[in-house]
Amino acid sequence: MTNVNFGSTYKIPVSQWGINNTKKILLKNLIASHNGIVTKGKDSYAIVSIADKKDIGFIRKLSKIGYYQYKKFEGENIPKDKLESYINSLR
Repeated sequence: MTNVNFGSTYKIPVSQWGINNTKKILLKNLIASHNGIVTKGKDSYAIVSIADKKDIGFIRKLSKIGYYQYKKFEGENIPKDKLESYINSLR
C-alpha cells in the first residue's frame, strides 16, 4: 500500500446539529477505519484522507450517520501523524 494516491482530505466537526453521542461514536469508528484522527477539545474535528475512488462511498457513510457539514481539501498521501498540521497550515 505504499503507492496509494490520496486525493481528498476531510475535516468534519464532531458536534453538529442533530448529532447525539451514538452518532459521534459511529463517526469515530468510521474515521478510525480509514486511518484518520479525531482531535480532542471543545471544538473537536475528525480529519481523514480518502483515496479518490472511495470518496463517494465515504460521503454516503457520513450522510447515513447524519453528518452533512464538512470541509474537503485537496491532499496527497498525508500520513496520519501529519493530518492535523496539514489542515492547520491551510488556514
